[in-house]
Amino acid sequence: APELCDGLDNDCDGDIPTDEVDDDGDGQMVCDGDCDDADATIYTGAPEQCDGIDNNCDGQVDEGVDVDGDGDGYTPCDGDCNDLDLNIYPGAVELCDGLDNDCDGALDATEVDGDGDGWMECAGDCDDTDPALNLDDFDADGWTTCDGDCNDDDASLNLDEGDGDGWTSCDGDCDDSTADTYPGATEICDGEDNDCDGALPADEVDDADGDGYTECDDCDEADADINPGAAEDCEDEIDNDCDGLVDDEDDDCGGGDDDDSADDDDDDDTGDDDDTGDDDDTTDPIDDDDDTEEPSDDCNCDVDGSPSAPSVLLLLLGLGALVRRRQ
Repeated sequence: APELCDGLDNDCDGDIPTDEVDDDGDGQMVCDGDCDDADATIYTGAPEQCDGIDNNCDGQVDEGVDVDGDGDGYTPCDGDCNDLDLNIYPGAVELCDGLDNDCDGALDATEVDGDGDGWMECAGDCDDTDPALNLDDFDADGWTTCDGDCNDDDASLNLDEGDGDGWTSCDGDCDDSTADTYPGATEICDGEDNDCDGALPADEVDDADGDGYTECDDCDEADADINPGAAEDCEDEIDNDCDGLVDDEDDDCGGGDDDDSADDDDDDDTGDDDDTGDDDDTTDPIDDDDDTEEPSDDCNCDVDGSPSAPSVLLLLLGLGALVRRRQ
């Protein structure tokens, strides 16, 4: 029988033809088209390599591989290790892309994500050995753990300094909307935890007399009738409204000058009815603090209506001159 390319002794002569043996183990015999049965990289359909050999047994050498496929000026035969990416060729600048851009067979050390957090050192990872430190902003507060965000799961904890007190919520500021509140601040009587210690002072909580005012506001916690909202009793010699003034000292009792008009300078509890500072509705600048009309300036008199001292002197001088003439 005729010999077939099947690796069998078809004609029963006891011999298998040499072209029916796969000597290089590439899965193809010479009778199948292997043009070099001593080289496993050479067979029909093998990928053509840039080696000056007809690898695919089509009768051509290095066809299709000695071409610059990506337009970077290098072909695979020139050493381009990826002829589909124009950023990759021998001597190219390494980019922060996790690729061997310069075709030297190694990645730059900064292009490796050592801690598996999805960020490389070249991309800004501040510590590529700690996955908790990276450029993610999970709580969308505008700060990352590499920035110093103390809790990237809680947007209320960040590095914003909103009230100008020099403390952030990551520093422990428990209310970053008011400058009176931060760690170590002085407690003031406002019902807030000003020093951020987690507790209000007793005098901002206790209301022993039940009048609605705490100890730090109330000047007498033993008497519910005495508090900042109470009316002043003008005859009990007690500071009922906690303003520091007792009875007639308090404006509520008529003490002092309650008239705060701009032209009042007489301290008489009444305002002036004109714009000159006088109580008598005249425009004369002399103010005697009564409601009577002032003497006219034409009189050359003192305020009480009597002739002024210069007027008397002139009168005496005139009389003396008249006497001398008659003599």
